[in-house]
Amino acid sequence: MPQTRQLAAIMFTDIVGYTALMGNDEQKAFELLNKNREIQKPIIEEFNGRWIKELGDGVMASFITVSDAVNAAIKIQQTCNAEKEFLLRIGIHLGEVVFENDDVFGDGVNIAARIQAAAKPGCIYISESVYNNVSNKKDINTKFVGEENLKNVKELVRIYEVIIENNHPVMQLLSNDNSSGNPIPEKSIAVLPFVNRSSDPEQEYFSDGLSEELLNLLAKITELKVIGRTSSFSFKGKKEDLRSIAQKLGVSYILEGSVRKDRNRIRITAQLIKATDGSHLWSETYDRDLEDIFKLQDEIAVAVVEELKLKLLSVADQAASHLINTEVYNLILQGNYYAEKRDEVNLAKALDFYSQALAIDSLNARSWAAVAKCYVLQADWGWIDRNEGFKKAEIAAKKAIALDEKQADGYIVLGIIKMNQFDWDEAETDLMKALNLIPGNADLLRLIGYFYVFLGRFDEAILLTKKSIVLDPIKSITYFNYGYLLYCANQPEEAIAAYKKTLELNPQFPRTHYLLAKVYLLQGKPELALEEMSKEKENVCKIPGLSLSYHSLGRRKEADETMQDFILQYQNESPYLIAELYAFRGEKDIAFEWLEKAFIQKDTWLTWLKADPLLQTLWTDSRYQTLLKKMNLPGVA
Repeated sequence: MPQTRQLAAIMFTDIVGYTALMGNDEQKAFELLNKNREIQKPIIEEFNGRWIKELGDGVMASFITVSDAVNAAIKIQQTCNAEKEFLLRIGIHLGEVVFENDDVFGDGVNIAARIQAAAKPGCIYISESVYNNVSNKKDINTKFVGEENLKNVKELVRIYEVIIENNHPVMQLLSNDNSSGNPIPEKSIAVLPFVNRSSDPEQEYFSDGLSEELLNLLAKITELKVIGRTSSFSFKGKKEDLRSIAQKLGVSYILEGSVRKDRNRIRITAQLIKATDGSHLWSETYDRDLEDIFKLQDEIAVAVVEELKLKLLSVADQAASHLINTEVYNLILQGNYYAEKRDEVNLAKALDFYSQALAIDSLNARSWAAVAKCYVLQADWGWIDRNEGFKKAEIAAKKAIALDEKQADGYIVLGIIKMNQFDWDEAETDLMKALNLIPGNADLLRLIGYFYVFLGRFDEAILLTKKSIVLDPIKSITYFNYGYLLYCANQPEEAIAAYKKTLELNPQFPRTHYLLAKVYLLQGKPELALEEMSKEKENVCKIPGLSLSYHSLGRRKEADETMQDFILQYQNESPYLIAELYAFRGEKDIAFEWLEKAFIQKDTWLTWLKADPLLQTLWTDSRYQTLLKKMNLPGVA
């Protein structure tokens, strides 16, 4: 074919995280390549495009018109996002290129490739030359991303993102996330716990509750980065400089104040502080009756957003919460105070307060949602009968949603229950409903990230967990989850760093030494693994962990004795962990026997099945594939 020079729209696509997947599961990686071709080739042809070549997991195509290139990219992304098996980055540039021997060369090709590399997972980035040709198309919507200094490109390139309708909620969230561009975004705030100035120290629940209510109200503003409760409340009672706190939390502004409550009268002082110089942008003192608390919360939030030049959700959007009886509101705040402590005794106390609230008003959605959360936590941690707890949680969650369809906690509880029942599609549906209601909630982002680990969707899991860390940077459980997903994604050094951060924030965090030791086992460092396993407090993890370490060290007798001890104690409670022991030892037949028992018993550890690196001796066995299918896990050959 003779060499020709012409103007063309060049499109590059790339599978996110393919290299890591290839290192973790080669067969699965090849399956995704075939799936990628099956999706892209017919769509490229449909829009009059030309499939040029594959470059590893990437695809290069050319189009005569820019509109065809962009519309093809949109359809490809929508199809991939709907399939939920992998994510693509897509970049498009319009420029002069050289066609020769069924290949394409030139700066236009290089720029398209660099734009694709800059795109966020699930997104389409285009150059300004492409934008200029589609900006007047009614069916193509875009937004400006910024000017980028691309490798081997002399001039700065202005990049735009193509907005994909009906995109997956997670992709929408990550597409709108600008946290990586500026380490401390201008539109960012932390709500510190308001100081209790009441004569009665028992009123602390009220000052904490008011702070959390304001935090949750501000978190609904999509333009504003709001730090989560755990990180903000970690500075409670500390005399640290506000500028230092803002730097640690990564925010530009801080809202602080105090509360004095005397029977039915409250005095609230609030001030908004600019972190760079400690200056007070706004302050106000309110003397009100308790019945005015909801109106007062709105007033404070409105004052803050006016100072920050943001748009607050309309009062109508918050109307459901304003229907709460003040006595009920008081009981909910007291319940929240104890529920946040997350231990067996305090969760029981919280449930009692929520039940009292329902005795006064049985049609209060917030109370039902709070009851549902208590039950699901109690069941998940084994403090009440698991099946009975989940049943009660489901009833309460559905009641909350029936009373108020905007009760995100109700959907979260349903998602957790479905997850533990291995009903992955329904679990994701419920979690996405919650995400649409509270997109800036760090705990929900962390939960969805953890959920995606079970499905083997590591790239989405990592992105969501990173965003959760940005929104709540001093929360040990987030680093704990982050360590686990990095371990499963075959990034051991990063996993070790995450677990060490967990222990730095909370030296007593359960199961951290156990999982850190598993990373060392994966690295072939059994001495370090044994050292960590010896520090673990929970026997359900420590005993099998010691057996794994002894086996890896060649101390067979100790490994066998410890394993038999674990089987005697936990065969009815944790058959999955027994299967893991046998799989690690290479005794596949016995491992599958215990996995079947785990499936029959609906062992919650079985959610790890698809992601667990210690089961890799089983991955190529047909029985493993059969079990994955029985669990309705996606992406199985």
